Amino acid sequence: MNRKILIYLHILGLAVLSTIKVSAQEKLVKEVQVVKPYEPTISDAYKITHLPKITDTVKTVPEITYTLQTKPINVGYTITPIKPAKMVGEPLSTLYNSYVKVGLGTKVMPMIEAYVSNKRSKEYSIGAYYKFLNSISQVKLDNDEKEFAGFSDNDLRFFGKKFLKNSIISGEMGLASNTRYFYGYETSVDTILEKENIKQNFLSMNLAADYRSNYVDSTHINYQFGFDLGYTRDLFENNELGIMVAGDINKIFSSEMVGVSLDVEHFSLSESIDSVNNTVIHIFPWLGKFGEKWRIKAGINTFSDLRGDHSKAFYYPVVNLEYDIANHYLIPYGGVDGKLETNNFKRISKINPFLVPGTGLLNTDHKIILYCGIRGNFNSTTYYNFKVSYSLIDDMPFFVNDFVSTDSMGNQFNVVYDDIKLVHYFGEISVSPSEELVFNVKANYQEYEMTNEAKPWHKPAFDLAFTTRYNLRQKIVLKADILALGKRYVKPITAGDINELESAIDINIGAEYRYSKVLSGFIQLNNLLSDNYYEWNLYPTYSFNIMAGLTYSF
Repeated sequence: MNRKILIYLHILGLAVLSTIKVSAQEKLVKEVQVVKPYEPTISDAYKITHLPKITDTVKTVPEITYTLQTKPINVGYTITPIKPAKMVGEPLSTLYNSYVKVGLGTKVMPMIEAYVSNKRSKEYSIGAYYKFLNSISQVKLDNDEKEFAGFSDNDLRFFGKKFLKNSIISGEMGLASNTRYFYGYETSVDTILEKENIKQNFLSMNLAADYRSNYVDSTHINYQFGFDLGYTRDLFENNELGIMVAGDINKIFSSEMVGVSLDVEHFSLSESIDSVNNTVIHIFPWLGKFGEKWRIKAGINTFSDLRGDHSKAFYYPVVNLEYDIANHYLIPYGGVDGKLETNNFKRISKINPFLVPGTGLLNTDHKIILYCGIRGNFNSTTYYNFKVSYSLIDDMPFFVNDFVSTDSMGNQFNVVYDDIKLVHYFGEISVSPSEELVFNVKANYQEYEMTNEAKPWHKPAFDLAFTTRYNLRQKIVLKADILALGKRYVKPITAGDINELESAIDINIGAEYRYSKVLSGFIQLNNLLSDNYYEWNLYPTYSFNIMAGLTYSF
């Protein structure tokens, strides 16, 4: 191709030069014909890729024969065993689970408290507890006269637990003696109270045992059985022998639970209290179902109230529903409930120890309880619970001063019963911003609608309890509590104006200084406002008082 181009260029050059030369002399017109020269060509060659190959039809496989001669070699070493690795944990700290506490107060003297139990054990736990608190103080009544208002409390208990493979056996035995004095009376009555004539003492003994399972999985049946045998008498030969037998059994399935509980309470009373015994049988079969965020429980509370030749049966529907809306931050709940509340001699005397000796008692019928509320956690340190309920209650007990059997002094109380409608508001907030600081507040507000009585005697419309505790570097512990009671009504002696007990606030503070892990000192200041408020009509409480003492742990 290059050669062809050169020939064209050569011919073109000659033509141009000839034209220029002729043009300079004269104009010539000639026709030139160019003929392309011969160009020889050679066709492409193809390489033969086949290689020569020799095919031999006879194959010879060589035979190789060899032998191995083994000979042990002496390596000249010995094996040293390796010691197994061991987990080294932190040493157990010294456990101070027993203590003795003694104190002395301006109005309460002396005070002794002791608690003793065994050290760490995976097999059993045993211990004992004792507390003695005594007072020889006087209080000033409305007529500015001082009356002896002492008391004495003794409480001794022995307890123990035995840990089995899949169950726990526990037991308790106790003895308590509580002495009170009927020091509050109508001051318009011209009288002198002798200490021995106004004394009352309650002696209580009990023996209890319990056997329950402790399975950690849902493949087993959970159960609990126990009994409680108790005896109570007062200084006037009134006595009560009570026995309670209880059992509960339940089973968890994939998303359901079924169970049944049985309680039998029997109280044998002296003739001075009641001519018939008090027996209550309670059976509660129930069914529960739960999901990831909700749970529901439903059943029938069945009670039999057996008194002599008469018996009554009570049936209460029970339904409880709750739903976790925001991962334990907001849990609304609600339901319906009902129960028969047993009022026995021991229980009522603890509520009001100034009862007329031998007062007969009736059981309280909570016919229906409708309730709803919300609970949960504002954050990891704050818990709350708010609840409102509406109840229909028959035979609700109220305490009124007795001006008939006590020569119109009114220093003892009788019990009257009424059918009521009750609206109850409840609130609780607990805050623990750190392990050292804790706050807790509970409040109740009640609205009563009476049937026969004019007012809910001695029942406060409002009560509040606030407690706090602060631990400063495990060295100083500060605590305080505030108790508030709203206005209460007192049944008048005769028809007329209803008396009122003023609202009260009781503020108490205390401090403990831990000199060492075994020795500490404490001081307690009670009723800082020095308010001789009335817990019961005609019964003022102690004013400001102080108690101080030491605690030894071992």
